[in-house]
Amino acid sequence: MKFIFKKNNKNSPAEGYDFRENLLKRFDEANLRLQYKCANWLERKTAHLSRKGWIAILFCFIIFTGGCSIYIIVNSFSVDMTKSITINKISKPTNMVPFENETIQLNATISKIEFERIVRFREYMDSLGRSPTGKKRYDSIAQYRPGLLDSLAIVEHYYHSQFKK
Repeated sequence: MKFIFKKNNKNSPAEGYDFRENLLKRFDEANLRLQYKCANWLERKTAHLSRKGWIAILFCFIIFTGGCSIYIIVNSFSVDMTKSITINKISKPTNMVPFENETIQLNATISKIEFERIVRFREYMDSLGRSPTGKKRYDSIAQYRPGLLDSLAIVEHYYHSQFKK
């Protein structure tokens, strides 16, 4: 009976991946068509040029780019120092919290019921990661909630640290 009430999920990550892959293929095809059309257009426009014409165009290009490069180099040496980039010493911020030595102090306490729920959820996630059918769901959760598992570990550590005091 469960299969009758099962909701069809149209937004599954696998279908989204296929859509993105198909969209990327279409962009690649459109890009190749555009390159082909541009290459044909340039070939038609330059078909009448002779060898001497090509050499003249190449010579003009070399003179122009060389002149621009020389101008930039000379200008960089002859500029006054007021326009130059200043280099400041990097300093450590005053409000920095070192995470290696200190733990974050929270005022809230975690009840035993909340902690048991967290442990059950963590066990559920571990079982999903170990089973081949649940691996897809585990990867999806890990992808869409990247800091969830780390947060669970921090909360568990905090709960255990409450009793060490």
